[in-house]
Amino acid sequence: MTGTGRTTNRMAAVAAGALAAVVLAGGGTAGAVTGTATGTAAAEKHAGAGETGWKLPRNFLLHEARARKPVAYPEEEKWTISDRHERLSLWPCGVGRSEDRGRVSTRTVTYTAPELYRAEQVVIYRSERAARAAMADLRRRAGRCEADEGDQVVARGRTEKIEAGDQAVRVIVQNYDREGGGPAIGGQRGVVVRKGRALVSYVHAGEYGGVHASDFRRQLRDARKMAVKVCSLPDVC
Repeated sequence: MTGTGRTTNRMAAVAAGALAAVVLAGGGTAGAVTGTATGTAAAEKHAGAGETGWKLPRNFLLHEARARKPVAYPEEEKWTISDRHERLSLWPCGVGRSEDRGRVSTRTVTYTAPELYRAEQVVIYRSERAARAAMADLRRRAGRCEADEGDQVVARGRTEKIEAGDQAVRVIVQNYDREGGGPAIGGQRGVVVRKGRALVSYVHAGEYGGVHASDFRRQLRDARKMAVKVCSLPDVC
Protein backbone atom coordinates (compact mmCIF):
# COMPACT_ATOMS: atom_id res chain seq x y z
CA MET A 1 0.00 0.00 0.00
CA THR A 2 1.27 3.47 -0.81
CA GLY A 3 1.91 6.17 1.78
CA THR A 4 -1.17 7.94 0.48
CA GLY A 5 -3.28 4.84 0.87
CA ARG A 6 -2.14 4.39 4.47
CA THR A 7 -2.85 8.01 5.26
CA THR A 8 -6.31 7.90 3.68
CA ASN A 9 -7.17 4.64 5.40
CA ARG A 10 -5.93 6.01 8.73
CA MET A 11 -8.13 9.09 8.39
CA ALA A 12 -11.15 7.04 7.33
CA ALA A 13 -10.61 4.70 10.28
CA VAL A 14 -10.38 7.63 12.68
CA ALA A 15 -13.68 8.99 11.37
CA ALA A 16 -15.38 5.60 11.54
CA GLY A 17 -14.10 5.02 15.07
CA ALA A 18 -15.30 8.41 16.18
CA LEU A 19 -18.78 7.74 14.80
CA ALA A 20 -18.97 4.61 16.94
CA ALA A 21 -17.46 6.18 20.05
CA VAL A 22 -19.29 7.07 23.23
CA VAL A 23 -20.61 10.62 23.05
CA LEU A 24 -18.61 13.21 24.97
CA ALA A 25 -20.26 14.92 27.90
CA GLY A 26 -22.52 17.82 26.98
CA GLY A 27 -25.15 16.49 24.57
CA GLY A 28 -27.13 13.66 23.07
CA THR A 29 -26.62 11.84 19.82
CA ALA A 30 -28.18 12.03 16.41
CA GLY A 31 -27.68 9.12 14.03
CA ALA A 32 -25.00 9.29 11.39
CA VAL A 33 -26.15 9.38 7.77
CA THR A 34 -23.90 7.23 5.59
CA GLY A 35 -23.52 6.13 1.98
CA THR A 36 -25.82 8.28 -0.15
CA ALA A 37 -26.77 10.23 2.98
CA THR A 38 -30.52 10.34 2.36
CA GLY A 39 -31.55 10.20 6.02
CA THR A 40 -33.82 12.86 7.48
CA ALA A 41 -32.44 15.02 10.30
CA ALA A 42 -34.43 15.58 13.46
CA ALA A 43 -36.17 18.90 13.94
CA GLU A 44 -33.68 21.65 14.65
CA LYS A 45 -33.73 23.28 18.04
CA HIS A 46 -32.15 26.69 18.56
CA ALA A 47 -31.31 27.65 22.10
CA GLY A 48 -29.04 29.80 24.21
CA ALA A 49 -25.47 29.05 25.16
CA GLY A 50 -26.43 27.16 28.32
CA GLU A 51 -28.52 24.42 26.67
CA THR A 52 -27.15 21.07 25.51
CA GLY A 53 -29.96 20.19 23.07
CA TRP A 54 -28.81 22.80 20.58
CA LYS A 55 -28.89 21.60 16.96
CA LEU A 56 -27.51 23.13 13.80
CA PRO A 57 -30.03 23.76 10.99
CA ARG A 58 -30.27 21.15 8.25
CA ASN A 59 -27.80 21.73 5.42
CA PHE A 60 -25.97 24.40 7.43
CA LEU A 61 -22.52 23.06 6.55
CA LEU A 62 -21.14 24.02 3.15
CA HIS A 63 -20.94 20.47 1.77
CA GLU A 64 -23.89 18.99 3.64
CA ALA A 65 -26.49 19.34 0.88
CA ARG A 66 -24.14 17.59 -1.57
CA ALA A 67 -23.53 14.85 0.99
CA ARG A 68 -27.27 14.06 1.03
CA LYS A 69 -27.35 13.29 -2.70
CA PRO A 70 -26.54 9.93 -4.30
CA VAL A 71 -22.92 9.37 -5.28
CA ALA A 72 -21.86 8.51 -8.82
CA TYR A 73 -19.74 5.50 -7.78
CA PRO A 74 -21.17 4.03 -4.56
CA GLU A 75 -18.69 1.16 -4.59
CA GLU A 76 -15.79 3.64 -4.42
CA GLU A 77 -16.99 6.80 -2.68
CA LYS A 78 -19.03 7.61 0.39
CA TRP A 79 -20.36 10.66 2.25
CA THR A 80 -21.25 10.64 5.95
CA ILE A 81 -23.10 13.18 8.08
CA SER A 82 -23.01 12.97 11.86
CA ASP A 83 -24.38 15.09 14.71
CA ARG A 84 -22.55 13.11 17.37
CA HIS A 85 -20.21 15.01 19.67
CA GLU A 86 -17.26 13.11 18.24
CA ARG A 87 -13.67 14.27 18.47
CA LEU A 88 -12.38 17.01 16.24
CA SER A 89 -12.02 16.01 12.59
CA LEU A 90 -8.37 17.07 12.83
CA TRP A 91 -6.74 14.58 15.18
CA PRO A 92 -3.03 14.74 14.33
CA CYS A 93 -1.45 11.28 14.54
CA GLY A 94 -4.17 10.28 17.01
CA VAL A 95 -2.01 11.87 19.72
CA GLY A 96 -3.25 12.17 23.27
CA ARG A 97 -6.60 12.38 24.98
CA SER A 98 -8.58 15.41 23.92
CA GLU A 99 -9.34 18.09 26.49
CA ASP A 100 -12.17 19.29 24.26
CA ARG A 101 -15.08 20.09 26.58
CA GLY A 102 -18.22 22.20 26.74
CA ARG A 103 -19.85 21.45 23.40
CA VAL A 104 -23.51 22.18 22.76
CA SER A 105 -23.66 21.20 19.08
CA THR A 106 -21.49 19.35 16.55
CA ARG A 107 -21.89 18.39 12.92
CA THR A 108 -19.32 16.55 10.79
CA VAL A 109 -19.48 15.84 7.06
CA THR A 110 -16.91 13.49 5.52
CA TYR A 111 -16.14 12.29 2.01
CA THR A 112 -14.04 9.20 1.34
CA ALA A 113 -12.80 7.92 -2.03
CA PRO A 114 -9.73 5.98 -3.19
CA GLU A 115 -6.62 7.87 -2.01
CA LEU A 116 -8.74 10.80 -0.76
CA TYR A 117 -10.39 11.85 2.49
CA ARG A 118 -12.08 15.20 3.27
CA ALA A 119 -13.88 16.39 6.38
CA GLU A 120 -15.88 19.48 7.30
CA GLN A 121 -16.84 20.10 10.91
CA VAL A 122 -18.60 22.80 12.92
CA VAL A 123 -18.53 22.69 16.72
CA ILE A 124 -20.45 25.15 18.92
CA TYR A 125 -19.28 25.51 22.52
CA ARG A 126 -21.02 26.87 25.60
CA SER A 127 -18.57 29.76 25.77
CA GLU A 128 -15.77 31.47 23.91
CA ARG A 129 -13.44 30.28 26.67
CA ALA A 130 -14.27 26.64 25.89
CA ALA A 131 -13.69 27.22 22.17
CA ARG A 132 -10.32 28.84 22.91
CA ALA A 133 -9.35 25.87 25.07
CA ALA A 134 -10.24 23.44 22.27
CA MET A 135 -8.06 25.37 19.84
CA ALA A 136 -5.15 25.38 22.30
CA ASP A 137 -5.55 21.63 22.84
CA LEU A 138 -5.48 20.97 19.09
CA ARG A 139 -2.26 22.97 18.69
CA ARG A 140 -0.67 21.15 21.62
CA ARG A 141 -1.50 17.72 20.18
CA ALA A 142 -0.35 18.67 16.69
CA GLY A 143 3.01 19.72 18.10
CA ARG A 144 3.41 16.24 19.63
CA CYS A 145 2.34 14.44 16.45
CA GLU A 146 4.70 11.67 15.34
CA ALA A 147 3.44 8.29 14.13
CA ASP A 148 5.06 5.28 12.49
CA GLU A 149 3.40 4.66 9.11
CA GLY A 150 5.47 1.58 8.28
CA ASP A 151 7.91 1.01 5.38
CA GLN A 152 10.40 3.44 6.97
CA VAL A 153 7.85 6.26 6.85
CA VAL A 154 6.99 8.50 9.80
CA ALA A 155 4.21 11.11 9.98
CA ARG A 156 4.91 14.39 11.76
CA GLY A 157 2.61 17.32 12.49
CA ARG A 158 2.68 21.01 13.31
CA THR A 159 0.49 24.10 13.19
CA GLU A 160 1.03 27.59 11.75
CA LYS A 161 -0.98 30.68 12.68
CA ILE A 162 -2.92 32.34 9.85
CA GLU A 163 -5.31 35.28 9.55
CA ALA A 164 -8.97 34.28 9.67
CA GLY A 165 -11.84 34.68 12.13
CA ASP A 166 -10.81 35.40 15.73
CA GLN A 167 -8.10 32.72 15.74
CA ALA A 168 -6.92 30.41 12.99
CA VAL A 169 -4.25 27.84 12.25
CA ARG A 170 -3.37 25.56 9.43
CA VAL A 171 -2.54 22.05 10.53
CA ILE A 172 0.11 20.10 8.65
CA VAL A 173 0.70 16.37 8.93
CA GLN A 174 3.26 15.06 6.45
CA ASN A 175 4.87 11.68 5.87
CA TYR A 176 8.66 11.65 5.88
CA ASP A 177 11.30 9.08 5.03
CA ARG A 178 12.67 7.87 8.35
CA GLU A 179 16.23 7.42 7.07
CA GLY A 180 16.68 10.22 4.56
CA GLY A 181 14.39 12.70 6.26
CA GLY A 182 12.81 13.97 3.04
CA PRO A 183 9.05 14.14 2.39
CA ALA A 184 7.31 10.90 1.45
CA ILE A 185 3.93 10.62 -0.26
CA GLY A 186 0.94 11.10 2.01
CA GLY A 187 -0.30 13.69 4.46
CA GLN A 188 -3.09 15.85 5.84
CA ARG A 189 -3.75 19.55 5.27
CA GLY A 190 -6.24 21.27 7.53
CA VAL A 191 -7.50 24.71 8.47
CA VAL A 192 -9.19 25.41 11.81
CA VAL A 193 -10.83 28.77 12.56
CA ARG A 194 -12.40 29.96 15.79
CA LYS A 195 -15.12 32.58 15.52
CA GLY A 196 -16.72 33.51 18.83
CA ARG A 197 -17.66 30.23 20.52
CA ALA A 198 -17.57 28.20 17.29
CA LEU A 199 -14.73 26.11 15.88
CA VAL A 200 -14.84 25.25 12.18
CA SER A 201 -12.41 22.88 10.51
CA TYR A 202 -11.68 21.59 7.02
CA VAL A 203 -9.20 18.80 6.40
CA HIS A 204 -7.97 16.97 3.31
CA ALA A 205 -5.82 13.83 3.30
CA GLY A 206 -4.22 12.56 0.12
CA GLU A 207 -1.21 12.55 -2.17
CA TYR A 208 0.90 15.27 -0.60
CA GLY A 209 4.64 15.02 -1.24
CA GLY A 210 5.65 18.38 0.23
CA VAL A 211 4.06 21.34 1.94
CA HIS A 212 2.84 24.18 -0.28
CA ALA A 213 0.55 27.16 0.35
CA SER A 214 -1.73 25.93 -2.45
CA ASP A 215 -2.45 22.76 -0.39
CA PHE A 216 -4.64 24.87 1.91
CA ARG A 217 -6.41 27.08 -0.60
CA ARG A 218 -9.75 25.27 -0.69
CA GLN A 219 -9.83 24.57 3.05
CA LEU A 220 -9.05 28.20 3.90
CA ARG A 221 -11.70 29.49 1.51
CA ASP A 222 -14.34 27.24 3.05
CA ALA A 223 -13.25 27.95 6.63
CA ARG A 224 -13.46 31.72 6.11
CA LYS A 225 -16.90 31.37 4.55
CA MET A 226 -18.16 29.25 7.44
CA ALA A 227 -16.61 31.60 10.02
CA VAL A 228 -18.94 34.28 8.68
CA LYS A 229 -21.93 31.92 8.47
CA VAL A 230 -21.74 30.75 12.10
CA CYS A 231 -22.36 34.33 13.21
CA SER A 232 -25.93 33.94 11.91
CA LEU A 233 -26.54 31.51 14.78
CA PRO A 234 -27.88 32.82 18.12
CA ASP A 235 -25.23 34.29 20.44
CA VAL A 236 -22.32 32.50 18.71
CA CYS A 237 -20.32 35.60 17.84
